[in-house]
Amino acid sequence: MDWEKRLHEFEQLIQLGIRQSRGVPPPIVKNLSKQQLLLMFTLNCTGRKTVSELAEELQLSASATTIAINRLVRDKYIERTRDETDRRLVWVQLSDSAREIVEKIRKQRNDMLVRLFNNVTVEEVDQFLAIARKMLQGPEHKQP
Repeated sequence: MDWEKRLHEFEQLIQLGIRQSRGVPPPIVKNLSKQQLLLMFTLNCTGRKTVSELAEELQLSASATTIAINRLVRDKYIERTRDETDRRLVWVQLSDSAREIVEKIRKQRNDMLVRLFNNVTVEEVDQFLAIARKMLQGPEHKQP
C-alpha cells in the first residue's frame, strides 16, 4: 500500500474542505477561544458539571479549565453555583445567552457540513461515519 500517496491526497482533501468552509459566515462570537467554545459545547450537551469533571472530560488541566471558566463567567456565558448540600462543590452551567450562541454556532456548522455532503449519497455518509469511528477508536479498542 502506498501510504505516502494516500496521506498526501488526504491532506489535499482536508485543505480543500478548509478552503470551501471559508464561505461560511464568521463565528457568532469572535472573542471566544477554541477551548472556551469546547467548554460551552460540552456543558450544552451535559448540563452542569464541576470544574474537575469538565477538566477530566476535556483532558485539560484543572488550572487551564479554571482560567477558561473564569473568562466565561466574567462574560456571562457560564454561571457558577454552590451545591446546596456540600458547599465545597461548585457547579458550572451555561447561561441562557450562551445556550443561544451554541445553538447558532451548531446551526452554522451543520449548514456547512450539509453543503460539503451535498454530492454524497446517504449510504456514502454512513460509510464515512463508520470509517471515521473506526479510525478514532484507536488500537486499544480493536476487536480480536
